[in-house]
Amino acid sequence: MSSLSLGNLCARLGADYEHFTTAREHVKKRAGTGFQSTDASPCENTHQALSFVVVYNDMHAALRAAEALERMRRNFRIAQQRFMSAHVAQLNEPSRFDRMLFDANSADMIIVSYNSPIDFPLTLKKWIGDCLTQKRAGESAVMALLSSNERIDAPDSPRYQFLKNSAWAAGADFFAPRPDVAEQT
Repeated sequence: MSSLSLGNLCARLGADYEHFTTAREHVKKRAGTGFQSTDASPCENTHQALSFVVVYNDMHAALRAAEALERMRRNFRIAQQRFMSAHVAQLNEPSRFDRMLFDANSADMIIVSYNSPIDFPLTLKKWIGDCLTQKRAGESAVMALLSSNERIDAPDSPRYQFLKNSAWAAGADFFAPRPDVAEQT
């Protein structure tokens, strides 16, 4: 993992995004044992790096992901960010699927930016499942940038639920734009 703590980024993203903690943290909180993360302190070092993998389905989705990355870079003083991206259709090619899977395994955050009224293609669902299966709990986060007809997916949409549940099952943090914040931008 990179030197900038993913925990720091996750803790600070909460202002603009719905944040669902990992299943492990949720269980500990519900049990009343509390949970103290060693990464909870604000990031003070401005010369850190994070890595991202972005999967998108059209130009609108790609631009939305780029805007989210730029906001994170600016707001959290990420001096360097390494990112790999692929159009969803590229995952149909086995070598590209494997390469993006390899990249996602070392990434701090997987961003799925999808703009369409239809469900995810099976290839994307398989790729997401494979990515999160290979990640160790607490070592990754998933950000969902989902929309159709320029409206953000509601938390009860099948795509939103698929990503949230997949992240939850893998022990990864999950983020999605808060509807009240997204409507203002």
